[in-house]
Amino acid sequence: MRTTVIIPDELVEEVGRLAAGEPLSRFVRESVAERVARLKREQLLRDMEAGYRAEARDPSLDSEWENLEVDGLP
Repeated sequence: MRTTVIIPDELVEEVGRLAAGEPLSRFVRESVAERVARLKREQLLRDMEAGYRAEARDPSLDSEWENLEVDGLP
């Protein structure tokens, strides 16, 4: 898909200097993909934290399983 994005000239020039001739479209595509991956990880961490907090408030494990022994573990 093609889309139009407005990027300040100074930033495009800086990318050109630092990216050693890499095409701007590839640089932007990879940068967006990295940001999306980071946002997904952050959301997963928030979801996990919420789940741990909910489990601490209201455990889902039936109390009869609390003292279960596993071979080799106390």
